[in-house]
Amino acid sequence: MSSSKRRHDPSRTVKALAPSTRPAGRQQGAASLPAGLRRYARTGVRSRQQLLTYLARGGVPPRTASRLVAECEARGLVDDSAGVRLWAGHWARQGYGWAAIRAKLEARGFGSDAIEDADARSGLAAEDESRARAVIAARLRRGRGDRRRVGRALAERGFDPDLIERLLDEATGHSVSS
Repeated sequence: MSSSKRRHDPSRTVKALAPSTRPAGRQQGAASLPAGLRRYARTGVRSRQQLLTYLARGGVPPRTASRLVAECEARGLVDDSAGVRLWAGHWARQGYGWAAIRAKLEARGFGSDAIEDADARSGLAAEDESRARAVIAARLRRGRGDRRRVGRALAERGFDPDLIERLLDEATGHSVSS
C-alpha cells in the first residue's frame, strides 16, 4: 500500500461540520455551509430529514441545523419534491408497487405531502397493474413461473394481494381460490 493513499478517518466528517476557522474575508461563496454538509448533500439525492439527521449526528444544535438545511434548499442542494420524483421513478422502473415505493420514500425521510404530490403528478399508484404484469412476464420468461414464487415476489415488491391473485389467475389460466 502506497503512502499516498489515505485511510478513512470518520472524525473528519465531524471536523468538517465545525465552523470555519478562516477569516471572514477569505470565505468562499458557500461560507455559511460547512464543507461536510455541502459534500453530503451533493453526493446523493437526499431529503431534508436526512440532512437534519446528519447534522444532529455531527453535534449541530437543532436550530442551527434547521437554518443550514434551509440554506441548502435555497441553494438547490436539497429538494424533497424532486427527490421523491427521482426515487419513485427509480423504484417503479425496478418493478416495485406503490405501497413499497411509498414505504421506501418514508424510510428516507421524505414528507407525506411531497409523496402525495409526486403520486398525483406521475400516477405511479395507478400503474401498479402494468408493473405487476411486467414482473410476472419476466418471471415466466426466465422459467420461474411457479405460482407461489411469483406471488411471493409480487408481495415483496409491495403489490396489493387482490391484484396479485387476479393477475396470477390470468397468467396461469386457472383460479386457486373458490
